Amino acid sequence: MSELPDLTADHTDDFIFDATEENFEARVVMSPVPVIVDFWASWCQPCKLLKPLLEKLVTQRGGKIALARVDVDKQQRIAMAFGINSIPDVVAFAEGRPVDRFTGLLPEKELAEFLDRLLPTEAQNLVEQARGIEDSGDVATAEKLYRQALEGEEFLDEARVGLARLLLARGEHAEVAKLLEMVNCGGDTGDEALALKARSWFAGRPGINTNLQDCSQKVASSQGKEKARALYELGCCQAMRGDYPAALESLVTAGEDDVNLLNGPVKEAMIQCFHALGDIHPVTTDYRNRLMMLLC
Repeated sequence: MSELPDLTADHTDDFIFDATEENFEARVVMSPVPVIVDFWASWCQPCKLLKPLLEKLVTQRGGKIALARVDVDKQQRIAMAFGINSIPDVVAFAEGRPVDRFTGLLPEKELAEFLDRLLPTEAQNLVEQARGIEDSGDVATAEKLYRQALEGEEFLDEARVGLARLLLARGEHAEVAKLLEMVNCGGDTGDEALALKARSWFAGRPGINTNLQDCSQKVASSQGKEKARALYELGCCQAMRGDYPAALESLVTAGEDDVNLLNGPVKEAMIQCFHALGDIHPVTTDYRNRLMMLLC
């Protein structure tokens, strides 16, 4: 790693601080940068040796990593929560959860490597750049950066989802499906992947009219099972536009009118809407219950 500039002491309070019960969640769990939590005590000689090394290395990284110091005698509940049995004990947090740990003293070189493992990789930095450029409207450059990130880390979820988002906007569904197939579930990235999969699924439905006005007129002029089919098509059209509450209402009404549609296309389409909204969305909960009642 190239040498990073030292910062003056005037700024170190922003990223080197004493952690307490009152500020632990805000400054450690919710921190936008990785946090090294150093569990120590005033009577611990190894702790006194580790302290200046950690402070030096964290300061050199210019605020890209924070250091939270926990006095185990004064903050016993925090120490108990992390099962601290011997000190110094250092726990690394990233994105609100513990991701690495060591106990005792480490040589400075190993400490530096421990900290650097928490820093974003070159591919992750490219993804961050791509997202900012995407938001500015320069999708061609953003796509180039997402693809460049994937050359460095083939299975980087954030890059796969970012690229899929751009490709979906121009209708390249085959590559979207391939990109999202390997994305891990859970978290904001996993949730967005499910939503993108759902949008791609609706856009790829054969024989679905994408003109909302035409779909609505067909519903108004149809009866019986033809109307149920028209409602299904309207629901898919609404879902393609991202109006999932309206889509679910159209779909559930179609299912009420035609049991064969309900047990096949309607059920499948509603499940895709649930994925797009997220499992805990109140609209998902409401319509999932309505779907279960219809299926019983």
